[in-house]
Amino acid sequence: MIIITVIPLLALIGISFNLAFSTTMSQPDWALALLLASLLAHRNNWLWVLPCALIHDLILYWSFGTMALVLAIIPLAMIYLDHHLGAGLPQRIVLMLAAIAVLPALGWDIQASLLTLCLCVPVWHLLTRQYAQQAA
Repeated sequence: MIIITVIPLLALIGISFNLAFSTTMSQPDWALALLLASLLAHRNNWLWVLPCALIHDLILYWSFGTMALVLAIIPLAMIYLDHHLGAGLPQRIVLMLAAIAVLPALGWDIQASLLTLCLCVPVWHLLTRQYAQQAA
């Protein structure tokens, strides 16, 4: 329950960082990394991740659903891959890389895309650990 409140709040702070420091340095897409990590940690998080992704797109890209469409495909792909290959880490890594590979097409440089990847992995690990402790 705490994840549902903390991650969107941190994503809004991350959007603020992106807007505030966009001209001074290369930085990750903070909000995307948090939202993608939470979606990869638990696919049922799409219920609150997708509205947050729409807000992310409206604020950063001035469009309705640029990254939200990519994030909307991930739970469907996870269901398909889990059914045919079994739940596993390699499928989720491929989905994470595919989502982050869209960033250069949206105007982010390679360095910022790699920083987003480097932020997404530890957040994903922490959220996965949190969900495992809740289940136990």
